[in-house]
Amino acid sequence: MSSNKIRAYIAHSIRGRYGTAATNEQMESNNKKAMGFGKQLASEFPNMNFYIPANHDEFVLIAYQKKYLTEQQILSVDCNIISRCNFLVIFAPDDYISKGMQVEIDHAVENHIPIISAIDGTYEEYYKRVVYAINCHLVSMLR
Repeated sequence: MSSNKIRAYIAHSIRGRYGTAATNEQMESNNKKAMGFGKQLASEFPNMNFYIPANHDEFVLIAYQKKYLTEQQILSVDCNIISRCNFLVIFAPDDYISKGMQVEIDHAVENHIPIISAIDGTYEEYYKRVVYAINCHLVSMLR
């Protein structure tokens, strides 16, 4: 990662609406969606770095299941990473904000880190709205 690249954190739900009852398959599906979204954004914005928690979830999941890390410790690390980013992108095409995502959003708000999101519509419409919002934010960063 180049230190002079603009960096964005993609907040997404790992367990989804199922919460602690989510199966490994459900979590894997949610992670794949977030990684696909991040990959699309990375191709749209090749000079940016997108941090996607799903890319690191295997380690986190094992550490959590073995009780090496608590949910609060994991979210604390996530918030530390968010603080190192230029902005936060909310990936919630189903309009669902998990408890963990809300912690990340609250951290961004409390630390004056810009947040980009979109609501409603098909996945394609959602994606286009997020891309538009990122472009607007990038222009505002130049002022």
